[in-house]
Amino acid sequence: MNEKIISMLIGILIMLGGWSLAKTFTLSTTQAVLDDKVDKLERHVEKLQTQIDNMINMDEEIIEQHENLFRQLENNQSSSGYNYGYN
Repeated sequence: MNEKIISMLIGILIMLGGWSLAKTFTLSTTQAVLDDKVDKLERHVEKLQTQIDNMINMDEEIIEQHENLFRQLENNQSSSGYNYGYN
């Protein structure tokens, strides 16, 4: 009788060990997939950040060009006496 109980306990322990290994493998696989997705998202965010930085630089250049144009228009207005009507 004791041998049957011991055999049953060993069987349960082996089964629990197998289940634990299977769960560990599943969790590690899921974690690897999620890590890969996070890496892809980080790369995408970096690309978007670069694009945003480029757009900001272009906007700053456009603003500077407009400021230069307005300065030139103001200089022309004061020297020629012609009013462009933007005051």
